[in-house]
Amino acid sequence: MRLRTFHPQHPFGSINVTPMIDVVMCLIVFYLIVGKLAADQRATIRLPVSSTGVEEKAQETLIINIMPTRANAPARYVIDTLDVSPENLEAAIRDRLLDKQDVVVELRGSRELTYAAVAFAMRACKEAGVESVRLATERVGPGEAGWTGGGTP
Repeated sequence: MRLRTFHPQHPFGSINVTPMIDVVMCLIVFYLIVGKLAADQRATIRLPVSSTGVEEKAQETLIINIMPTRANAPARYVIDTLDVSPENLEAAIRDRLLDKQDVVVELRGSRELTYAAVAFAMRACKEAGVESVRLATERVGPGEAGWTGGGTP
């Protein structure tokens, strides 16, 4: 007696999904590592502290990191993880803001910088036509290092 098969044999046989799962797992690990590196890149600057002010989000923001260098050398300007020379800073800002309305530029300068490096970036923003520039600080409260007691926390 011949047994009936309820599922006829497929002409291609069975499909092995193990390689596809391996590729998906590699992609997940890759994006986790890249995300962590991007977060680390943003956190390498020791921002000045402030006990006043509020955090605003909800607007499109262009972040410019201003990093100190060795003595007697100009500061490093980093936009979207790309180093920009001081001579090209205005043009780079203008290129990033092309066809965008109401973009806020956030300057993230290290505590170790001179004011001249930050003022240079603010001037470049003004020349590029930026309407709103914010200076990023780390918010501290009572009992934390850097608290001056001024203002309301």
